[in-house]
Amino acid sequence: MAVASQETAPAVTAESDYRQLSIIIPAYNEEDGILATLENLRLNFPAAEIIVVDDGSKDRTAERAAGFEGVTLLIHRFNRGYGGALKTGMRQATRDLIAWYDADNEHQPEFLKQMVSRIEQEKLAAVLGQRPKSVSVVRGVGKYMIRFLARLLKVKSGSDLNCGLRVFRREVILPYLPMLPDSYSASLTSTIILIEQRYPFAFQPIQTKQRIGQSKVALADGFNTLLLVLRVITLFAPMRIFLRVSMNLLLIGALYSLYVALTVGEGIPVLGAFIMLVGLLIGILGLIADQISQLRLVGLTSAPLRDRD
Repeated sequence: MAVASQETAPAVTAESDYRQLSIIIPAYNEEDGILATLENLRLNFPAAEIIVVDDGSKDRTAERAAGFEGVTLLIHRFNRGYGGALKTGMRQATRDLIAWYDADNEHQPEFLKQMVSRIEQEKLAAVLGQRPKSVSVVRGVGKYMIRFLARLLKVKSGSDLNCGLRVFRREVILPYLPMLPDSYSASLTSTIILIEQRYPFAFQPIQTKQRIGQSKVALADGFNTLLLVLRVITLFAPMRIFLRVSMNLLLIGALYSLYVALTVGEGIPVLGAFIMLVGLLIGILGLIADQISQLRLVGLTSAPLRDRD
């Protein structure tokens, strides 16, 4: 299947009523906010493709979305997670641009319009929303820890790695669907993918409204996200982790051995040799992991996209 390039894809403008835009809305127990969200989107994006993915809700989310004209409703029989719902929606999307949009009426359509305009005018692969601050102290601390770990691993990013409002070119995000987790970490993972694959993208400052309903993000999601940062970096650039550990162990082992050799005069100690050997083995494992990483990434990016309806 041939995918339109950035140069040939028609521009998404107000005059075209955003006909090239698919808006994916993952929804889990969002009966209070889904109608307001859909009303605002349909008013501002009259010709866009709007897809709601009910992720096994136990309330009337699906019922309310089903009664909204011009909206495609997909239903998971059981809860698969925020990322799982997004992937289901993106597989069904048929337009050139794909937007992620939350179902709690927290986001504002005018910022999505600005992001769509930027992705076309600046010829970007994606535009990611960036909120000014966290809604709670606990989530703020969690986001700080995520940013700290990411920067420690040389991932240069903005202040908000996992905002749920973002726009991608279809041909950029679809090859990486197998890599996106089913959890809330899908936003963070997509950000790291853009950074590590060196796609041109931009952060768009946005303001959010008071959400309708209760947040579904739990404290455990923050811990899982920290682990995910390590997993994703290991997938894309394993030597960034393995080489650093390997070099530090080799240096520690060498300095310790030199100290013992000079002070005791008995040559290289067993502990020093052991530390250096472990460092060497970790470096070799890093090289193997790097080769596996490159093979897997080639397989993902070379896979054909699903034909459009």
